[in-house]
Amino acid sequence: MKNIAHRGGAQLMPENTLAAFADAMARGCDGAELDVQLSADGVVVVHHDYRLNPGYCRGPDGRWLTGETPRIKDLTVAELQVYDVGCPAPAGDYAYAHPLLAAVDGEPIPTLADVIALTEGKFLLFVELKSGASPDSAAPEALADAALAVCAGHLERVIFVGFDWRGLVRVRKRAPQAACWFTTDRLHRDYRPMLDAIKAAGGQGWFPHHADATGLAISDAHARGLKIGAWTVNQPGDMRRLTAQGLDAICTDRPDLLRAG
Repeated sequence: MKNIAHRGGAQLMPENTLAAFADAMARGCDGAELDVQLSADGVVVVHHDYRLNPGYCRGPDGRWLTGETPRIKDLTVAELQVYDVGCPAPAGDYAYAHPLLAAVDGEPIPTLADVIALTEGKFLLFVELKSGASPDSAAPEALADAALAVCAGHLERVIFVGFDWRGLVRVRKRAPQAACWFTTDRLHRDYRPMLDAIKAAGGQGWFPHHADATGLAISDAHARGLKIGAWTVNQPGDMRRLTAQGLDAICTDRPDLLRAG
């Protein structure tokens, strides 16, 4: 069972930063999940929200952003990298929700190429193609093409994931050797048609909300030849249950707890 640090271990280190991914490697994680989008000049950058997150994003003047922030897709990579995303705004909601986070001043928004270069060996990257129906999103096919180009030569340790299946289908079409695990939100319904749809789309895995990763669902996924990893598993009891049921990967903000067993 793989220990995958969600956004590099977002409860421990500044999410989606090189500092977080370096920390995940140092902790002995098997890999890390990260969110990617396109900048205005077509560079694949690592950031979760479609707009700069004011909870941990400071401008060149050292002040945390407020109000409606710029969209990722409207800024060039050079413009994006003047922002510091290594420290939560004091007394803000994000800081309150991440009490264990070790702030790192001076962390820029990295590119996917930066993360590829930093990580090495057998360290896995779960690359989430962050697109959707929002007008703030880049086109899913363009994002998929750009991310695939960056990951060329490293596909043996990359798994593409995402809620927007259009991007994953694009990856499968362009690179049949690339692994894609199709992400689903909380289902609240029969999961089996979803498994069949993933299999029909050429997926190699299912990446569900952890509450949907029951013992029977895991068995049914494996029976279809699909791997299964769950997000985002932060409670030790859930970690133990999923590990015992034969899950292939756990994506967690607390890789330290998962490693400790």
